[in-house]
Parts: sequence; structure tokens; C-alpha cells
Amino acid sequence: MPVQTLPSAGGFVFDEVPQELPDGAFSSGLNMRFQDGYAQRFSGHSSVLTAPAAAAYHIVNYPTSTANYWIHATLAGAWADTGAVQTDITGTTLTGTADNRFTSCVLGGVYVQNNQAQVPMFWGGDVSLNLASLTGWNSGWRCKAMRSFKAYLLALNVTKAGVNFASMVKWSDASEPGSLPASWAEADATLDAGEQDLAETPDAVVDGLALGDVFVVYKERSMFALQFTGGNEIFRVARLPGDYGLLTQNCAVNFPGGHVMLTQGLDVMTHAGGEPVSILKGKMRRWLQANVDSTNYGRSFVVANHPKSEVWVCFPGVGATACTRALVWNYTENSFGIRELPNATAGAFGPLSSSAAATVDSISEIVDDVTTVIDQSDISAADKRLILASTAPGLYLMDKGTKFAGAAFTARLERTGLTFGDASRIKVLRSIMPRVDAPTGTVLTFQMLSSNSADQGYTAGPLIQHTVGASSDGRVYGFASGKFLGVRVLGASGAWRIKSMDFDVVMRGAF
Repeated sequence: MPVQTLPSAGGFVFDEVPQELPDGAFSSGLNMRFQDGYAQRFSGHSSVLTAPAAAAYHIVNYPTSTANYWIHATLAGAWADTGAVQTDITGTTLTGTADNRFTSCVLGGVYVQNNQAQVPMFWGGDVSLNLASLTGWNSGWRCKAMRSFKAYLLALNVTKAGVNFASMVKWSDASEPGSLPASWAEADATLDAGEQDLAETPDAVVDGLALGDVFVVYKERSMFALQFTGGNEIFRVARLPGDYGLLTQNCAVNFPGGHVMLTQGLDVMTHAGGEPVSILKGKMRRWLQANVDSTNYGRSFVVANHPKSEVWVCFPGVGATACTRALVWNYTENSFGIRELPNATAGAFGPLSSSAAATVDSISEIVDDVTTVIDQSDISAADKRLILASTAPGLYLMDKGTKFAGAAFTARLERTGLTFGDASRIKVLRSIMPRVDAPTGTVLTFQMLSSNSADQGYTAGPLIQHTVGASSDGRVYGFASGKFLGVRVLGASGAWRIKSMDFDVVMRGAF
């Protein structure tokens, strides 16, 4: 039969049986993303900024008129880092545990941080000062999350004097530009401050995120929109469609189509104010639900990686206490990849100054493995990059180099269930011609797979090394025979990607 071409743009689809996958989809793999029509080995990550004193559980970018800070918070303290200088801004020692999720926001140019266990704190960007207790806030109050919207701070899921009001949204008085609200006194008729229980549904408020001109309050199994109206009521509250809510804090993020949210049911959904729609159904939902740790699932988080048109859903794998995997959605191509994570605890996206780039003295890779020009930074002040905090302790710049913090890692791509139009006949696979985009000399390892039953496992042939640019026809020669064929590709070093693969297949009889 003619050569059969398998494209590589479909991403991972683990929830369907392999023989029913669409062209271009892959049935297994790790450390691969799908971008621009290619199946591509993930880039690496490397240490950035100054290493934290202990494991950081929050990181956020905070630009001011004088500096671009990356603030990270451990369970005990907080630091502001410009990439050149790290400054301790802790003040009062922080308390709480890894499950007291941090949230933060910026209002009027002032950074506000909340860890659920203490009074919210603020910092104005002056390195001679420390974090201080939020002005106007009652010292006996706590909240699950604090966010900014318009000229207001919003406290979500509020506890007053030990009594929890799990459905409460409380907002401050309006702030003046460059300053924080002076009061949260909801009973003072001369102020804008107020509060409201979203009691239409019995579930608790989890977090919130602005969506255009409204603020979406996420509860556990429902969503509400706050719209600024001014006047006496300040905010109008409306129930949004659907019975879906948020898993925990920091599990919703903006993307060009609205919000991406990780739900209580461990589904990933999108919405723009209407009924949320699952992006995992029929593709990766059952896989995600089976691979999240049943104890520490609440330490998951969602973060955007916009230069790659991606959203990363980061979660603790089974048995893990921090995030060891990311389900990566390319929202432009609607494809899914999977990446290993370095026990991540939090993530943030923002500009990184060139002073944080690797210098020749700090590069730990072999010179031949370095993908940037020596003495030239691949970071500009205009670039926005994804940084993850880790229990290492460490802060890691994603998509940097080809190794995971200096260690080699293996990327794997696999497709089984190939019938080439006839599941009843034996096929013989003689060679594969991959269209590989990689530096000459890059070594990939191929295995041809075969099975005579859709319900049984596959027999793997020998490992076949393929060196890019070493042969005139670019083929991988081997042998596999069965009704169902497959291929496995492994690559442990370098930057490489595959556009498609041609399969040289001969049809035999039905027996």
C-alpha cells in the first residue's frame, strides 16, 4: 500500500481508545507540547532571581515606576527581587501552612497580599519599608482571598471574630489613585464600603477574577458576577449560568477567550460569562482525574504562558505533596501536552529584566547544549515569562535551555492503534520517515509497536537510534507485524520537534 502519513499537530488524547483517535493525536507521552503544527520537546527550566531562603508558596510580578519586582513569599517571610537585588520585606513573621493559599493583587500601584491565616498586608515598593497590616482592616477579620477590582479591594469568604461567613463578598471604600482604601466600614452610609452574602447557593466562596467589566466570584459549585453600578448599592450581583465552581484559590486565569478554570470535579473549563464548557471532555478529563493526588489536590494552580499561547494546569501527581505535572493547553491550536514540574508550589507570568539572564559563569550545561548566543541574553525587558516557585527551594524560569535545572530529561511521544483503514488485516511496518526539525547530530530513539488485538498490550521492537542528518533518506528501518501498529519516539537531549511521520506499510491477509 502507499506510504501513510501521520501528522503531529493533534496533541495528546488519552481518554479515547487508540484505534479511534483522529489523525495527528497521540495516545501516550510526556514532556511534549504541540505548537505550530509540530509535536515538540518541551524546553527546559533554570534557576532565576535569588534563591528563596525556604520553599516559596507564592510568586507574583509587581512593577512600579522605579523598578520591576518579583515578590515571593515563604510560609514565614516575603522578599522583593529585581533580578539584581533581593530585599527582605517581611516585617511581621508570616504564619500559616502550605494549605493556607496565598492570593495577591495590586490596587492604586500598591501590592496587597493575603495568606488566609493573618491580617492582609501591603507594600508600596519602597525597599526601606516592610509589609504592613492593611489599613482600615479589622484585626479580628480574615478572608480566603483578596482581589482588586475597579477602585476597590474585595475580601472573599470572610471570617469575623472567629465566625465564618463562607458566602460573603466584602468590599472596601473606594481608594484614591496611588493609595489604599481607608475604611471597610459597611455600616457607614457616607462610604462606598459594603458586603453581601451570595446565599442563593449554599457552597462557599473560593476566589475571584476580573472578566472584562465584571468581576467573577467563584464559589465551589457556582459563579456570580459583580458589576460596578455606583449609587447606593455600588455593585450589582447576578448569578452566572452553570453549576460549576473553582477547586481552590489561584485556579482561574485569563486567556483571550475569557477564563480558564479548574473545577471542583477536576475538569478544566472555559467561559466568557456564559455556561462553562469543558475543554477536556473526550480528550484528557479521565486522565487528569486519575492522576491528581487525592490528598493534596488542593495545592493545584493554573497559570498562563502567553508567549506560547498556553495555559498550564499544575497539579500534584499521585503520592506528591507539590505540583509534579502540568497539563498544558495550547488555546490557539486546542491541543494538550504534558510536562513534568520541579515540585512547583506557585507560578506567575510577567516581564523579567535582562539582569536575571544567565551569564557564561552561571551556565551549567555543556557549551554545545547551550541554545543561546554566548554573551547574549535571551531575555529582554519587553518579554513576559513564566516563573514557577518550587519546594527545592528555588525559583525557575520556564522555557529556558534544554535541561531541567541542569539535569537531562527524556521526552516521549507514542501513538498506538494505527490500522491504516483496515483493523482486520495484518500489516507489516518496514520503515518510518520522521520529518524532524532539530540540529544535525541530534539523536532520537524509535520503537515500532504491534498488537493483534485492540484489547491486549503491544509488543515493542528493539530500540533504534536515529541521528538527524546522518542518513541520505532519513528513514528509520525496523520491523513490526500486527493488526494494530504503533510508534514510540524518545529523546533525552537537545531541542527537537516532529512535523509528521511517513509509515511504509505492507498489507497482508486477515488472519
